[in-house]
Amino acid sequence: MQKYDFIIAGGGLAGLSLAYYMNQTILREKSILIIDQDTKTKNDRTWCFWEKDGATPFDSIVHRQWKNVFFHGTNYSDKLDLGPYTYKWLKGVDFYNFVKTNLLTNPNIVFVQERIERLIDTPAGGFIITPDNQYLGEYVFDSIKPLKLDLADCHNLLQHFKGWEITTDKPVFDIHCPTMMDYRVAQKGTGVRFMYILPESPTRAMVEYTVFSDKLLSPDEYDAELHQYIKDFLKIENFTIEHEEFGVIPMTDEPTPQHPGEHIIRIGTAGGYVKASTGYAFQRTQRFTQELVRNLVTLGKPLHAPPTLRTRFKALMDSTLLNVLLYNRASGKDVFTALYKKNPTPLLFSFLDEDTSFAEDFRIMNTVPLVAFIIGMLDAIRKRL
Repeated sequence: MQKYDFIIAGGGLAGLSLAYYMNQTILREKSILIIDQDTKTKNDRTWCFWEKDGATPFDSIVHRQWKNVFFHGTNYSDKLDLGPYTYKWLKGVDFYNFVKTNLLTNPNIVFVQERIERLIDTPAGGFIITPDNQYLGEYVFDSIKPLKLDLADCHNLLQHFKGWEITTDKPVFDIHCPTMMDYRVAQKGTGVRFMYILPESPTRAMVEYTVFSDKLLSPDEYDAELHQYIKDFLKIENFTIEHEEFGVIPMTDEPTPQHPGEHIIRIGTAGGYVKASTGYAFQRTQRFTQELVRNLVTLGKPLHAPPTLRTRFKALMDSTLLNVLLYNRASGKDVFTALYKKNPTPLLFSFLDEDTSFAEDFRIMNTVPLVAFIIGMLDAIRKRL
């Protein structure tokens, strides 16, 4: 059996972020093992997020960034000024390479490519079994525990998307302004559907079709919607697909206990790092993993901040939006149009980052269809009780 101070189960966004922040502190002197069955050498995903102006650890690998974004909704289109925020596009492979290069300079950090079969909390520590080895850690940070996504008293949606990075024979893309959301596509079934465009040059961009719903589409439907949008809205007849990506992110208010055992701490999706109502994960992951590292350094334990009245209220609002979308209490297209049309974009970004006050929360919620959201909130409370 091999023993380590810390074991990180899963080398994706959460696991690598946690290891990166550990490596910037005195914790770099501890023995750290990172286990993942994948090598993380492919560009398997795209992260788009906003940050306030100021230096951040990953600025050097941001692929593109903008101070304005286009929004298209119900009878409303506008170029939105982001104020103190910058909208950023980060490619998964660039993140993986950057963090792994940083970590490999530390001989105390070890990577193994193995499949985890069991993860057990024992009095001696977190115990991991793989097909060929056994490992014991004082703390195990688990990002691989799957969510159930079928609990009757929870709201369960999926954010699923397919994107094409395309090149064209004529300049059609505005490199100075991406399309963050375009709801002009056909809205079908429950949930909401939209496109977004991330331009790299006048002739190259990522065009992505995103759906919030309780079921995945057939592969052909994603392709058909992308073709339709590129032809009808972008007016592009000839293009070449240079790269494809597909992903699924849970949007759920399922409870995610972050400390299922004394020596096991859940991170990432398993630890509730994905915002239930939007699927945004990158910035929340940075916040939560930095919090864990601060607590390890100052307290010697990886404690999460206990829920407060404010965080419980934010969670209830997430559940309410999921309820409204899941049961079609209001058009998702109309809901998001109202949010972006009636609120300053910087305030809305702050709201989505959970940095707003109660007064600002109520101001924003007053801009959505009130009857639908009151019914959704009461139903969400009923489910919890």
